[in-house]
Amino acid sequence: MSVPQGPTPEQLMQIVLPLLGPNGPFAVGQDERGKFFVHAAKTLGHYYLQQMPQFFDNTFLVFEKERYTYKQTWNITKGLNHVLKTKFGLQKGDRVAITLRNYPEWCFAFLGATVSGIIAVPINSWWGTTELKYGFTDSGSKVVVCDYTRFSSIKSFIDELNIQVIVVRSNGREINHKNVHRFEDLLASVNAEAIPDDSVIDQTVQENDDAVIMYTSGTTGLPKGVIQTHKGITNQLKSGDFYTTVQLKVAQLPGMPPLPNVSQHAIVCAVPLFHSTATHHIFLPSLNNGRKLVFMFKWDAEEALKIIQTEKITHWTGVPTMLLDLMEHPKFSQYDTSSLVALGAGGAPTPPSQVIRTKQTFKSGFPTNAYGLTETNGAVTVNSSLNYLRKPSSVGLAMPIVELKVVDLDSGEDVGLNKRGEILIKSSLNMRGYWNKPEATAKVLSPDNWFKSGDVGVIDDEGFVYIVDRAKDIIIRGGENISSAEVETAFYTHPAVRECAVFGLPDERLGEVVAIMIYNRSPVTSTELLNHVKDSLAAFKIPPASNVFFTNEALPRGGTGKIQKREIRDRVLASLKPTSKL
Repeated sequence: MSVPQGPTPEQLMQIVLPLLGPNGPFAVGQDERGKFFVHAAKTLGHYYLQQMPQFFDNTFLVFEKERYTYKQTWNITKGLNHVLKTKFGLQKGDRVAITLRNYPEWCFAFLGATVSGIIAVPINSWWGTTELKYGFTDSGSKVVVCDYTRFSSIKSFIDELNIQVIVVRSNGREINHKNVHRFEDLLASVNAEAIPDDSVIDQTVQENDDAVIMYTSGTTGLPKGVIQTHKGITNQLKSGDFYTTVQLKVAQLPGMPPLPNVSQHAIVCAVPLFHSTATHHIFLPSLNNGRKLVFMFKWDAEEALKIIQTEKITHWTGVPTMLLDLMEHPKFSQYDTSSLVALGAGGAPTPPSQVIRTKQTFKSGFPTNAYGLTETNGAVTVNSSLNYLRKPSSVGLAMPIVELKVVDLDSGEDVGLNKRGEILIKSSLNMRGYWNKPEATAKVLSPDNWFKSGDVGVIDDEGFVYIVDRAKDIIIRGGENISSAEVETAFYTHPAVRECAVFGLPDERLGEVVAIMIYNRSPVTSTELLNHVKDSLAAFKIPPASNVFFTNEALPRGGTGKIQKREIRDRVLASLKPTSKL
């Protein structure tokens, strides 16, 4: 498809520079930790109080038949915060763990804690009993907010940890325990309307104080708690506001496609809230413009299409496979998706071919991509709209408050433009460190706040960033480094490949050899696929036919949406083991 002509660099600079200048609404400052937005809210509490009253009459949260306005949400926030402080004695810096599926109460718990400097600890709701116990113990949480399913998993050690537990949606089921409380009973005990709005904010909380401890997926060793500060999160939210402002001004330029007139923006949350994609790019940014946030009970492509149509969804953010599920659903054409204006993907790479297909499928919407980590409070680069169509394999340009450099994997020296190396990030968005793990922190975060991402990338002449691999996701075959991402990209160009994952298998002679697992959308043979990629890959990068594996189900993914290559590799190795003879 032909890519529409976007604004010229000169036009873009005329828009951006006044916004970022010293007198602009997005003025940028700098301290020893890096760049920051001067006018970002001081703390999350200040952000809530600044934003929510503007939209009191708007619908904020939707879950099935339930609807909550911004005013109702704010009152619940005040009421729960009052309970946490008076009934449980929590103060600034104490921790509240949150482990439940995507119910509105997840947001209520997060808001109710962080509004006054109590630290929210999102815990992976897919964890089992042992992992949940680890998360509560490691974080030192005094209170746990959970649903009944998680309560059933943790009740055996409530006394041992001496934690207070708040159970949501127990629906009258048995929770008889002195330390366990029903969410609705606690709220009913408080007259939240009578609590003055500004009284819930602890004025002693500072911008660099801890706000959230968010646990990494823990593919190696025990999960690490990433400490996110108030400043880091509010600056991420200000970044989202900046890009929205730029988009609105670009649409006003002569010849640019106008943005539709929308009474209230709306977004679906189909990814778990314990991940920064959901909290920092779906949930919290909704407060920027009074957006409606619609939860799904579980992922179902047709149900998502129904929600898009009935709730007039304008924004979509999810893992790339979800967007693919929508486009390939047999009933896609039966639903009205014309309300969508922005289609974001995060948590995993998007095949370049899907970028173009997204624009062709959703006529009114533009695809968007971003790159970031839990350790950076989410996105640090953005590629959207016309730039993304022009450079679909790039994750975009660095945010105004982000500095990037690419360094040699061995020496750590800056390699400059157009050369591969590890991406280092400096910004106020960077985490303060890993909770209770100073040695792990020192390995990735330098004293002057450069964070080692572990991602191998390239920055081109225009400043666009390309993620080519994980530093730990390189296959070394006989001394030759092979990028898994490069091989995957080649296979993705075949129309039969729906998902694929490249990984290394042990080899006595070469150390490792390339292998690939493929989830195909139509019948295809390994011979056809290998013939398809032979002109785009060097021979040593192409897996032998015996190492091309097929599956008839979606590839396994973790809570962040990333394909679990270790699990795939372990399955393959187990299947290749010779059966012992008796």
